[in-house]
Amino acid sequence: MSMKVKNNYKNILVFNPAFLGDTVLTTPLIKALRALYPEAKISFCVRPEHALLFYNLSFIDNVIVFDKRNTQKGFAGLFKFAKELTDYNFDLIINLHLSLRSSTLISMIKNAYSIGFSTAVLSYLFNERIEKKQELCEVERNLMFLSALCDDFSLDEAKSIGSSLETYVNDVVYNNTSSYFASTSPAKKVIGIAPGSVWPTKRYPAASYIKVAEMLYENGYAIALFGGKDDKESLDEFASSFKYPYYDFAYKTSLSELPAILKAVDLLLVNDSGLMHIACSVATPCVAIFGPTTKQLGFFPYDNSSIVVENNDLSCRPCGKHGGKKCPKKHFKCMMDIPPTEIINAALSILEKD
Repeated sequence: MSMKVKNNYKNILVFNPAFLGDTVLTTPLIKALRALYPEAKISFCVRPEHALLFYNLSFIDNVIVFDKRNTQKGFAGLFKFAKELTDYNFDLIINLHLSLRSSTLISMIKNAYSIGFSTAVLSYLFNERIEKKQELCEVERNLMFLSALCDDFSLDEAKSIGSSLETYVNDVVYNNTSSYFASTSPAKKVIGIAPGSVWPTKRYPAASYIKVAEMLYENGYAIALFGGKDDKESLDEFASSFKYPYYDFAYKTSLSELPAILKAVDLLLVNDSGLMHIACSVATPCVAIFGPTTKQLGFFPYDNSSIVVENNDLSCRPCGKHGGKKCPKKHFKCMMDIPPTEIINAALSILEKD
């Protein structure tokens, strides 16, 4: 390893209470920090609903939850949480979040050297700022924090030591799921379908997902449905219209079980969502369908196996970083003009490599 740390930090906090996918995309940075600071205690601060993905990972010593919408909301909650974080005696804080609340909170934590993105609100409150380079993917943007910590920084080396995304896999759940698939669909590959998204414009039409799933089933593949309460509209349409039997994990899978179950499937068909990043974190390839967002925003699948399917003939893409509730142009061509056959071809190109 040619990169050498400038300071021997002993107690590090990585702070990113962001969307689900964003937290998963932080793991290569934390893994790189573990390699660079093998004796340090490393904590990761996330939203409470995401914490189960990161317990029991060897490179994270402590998961801290920031319940910013409930017990720690408002200035009183922020002040109390800042005192709690101060009591941990961190000597280094890496803040990947960009909000006013996060910058304010980090500035209130005493005796720690803080580094944040220069584009964060009130970024001048940090001891050091890192440019968030838009030409990089999100994992690479995060790894750029190491440039403030290391001599002879190399992004290629940072990517090498940071390696892949990672979430906690419950081996018992994985083994049980794999055995279940093998006994009920012998010699069949299992294709996961995740038709939902928090953002309506990020959803490939459920009717099109159904056509894709039916064609795959008719070609000898088993189908498994994934999603939660935020995906109700898409899941209910799939359940009411899909005419073949399928494995139904919708509404039934906790976040602690999800990586293990996704690891047991052979391929996931998914929108641009947190589920896509979890699949990549367990080396399950994806066919990821991008509508209002584009790969150039930096949040595409971080692996070498997945394929992004998108309509590249529209000048209106991207129309936002996260999508939205309605198509600004009122035609939704970014999703409606992607034929199911294109999804099928992408899926088969991955499946037939094995």
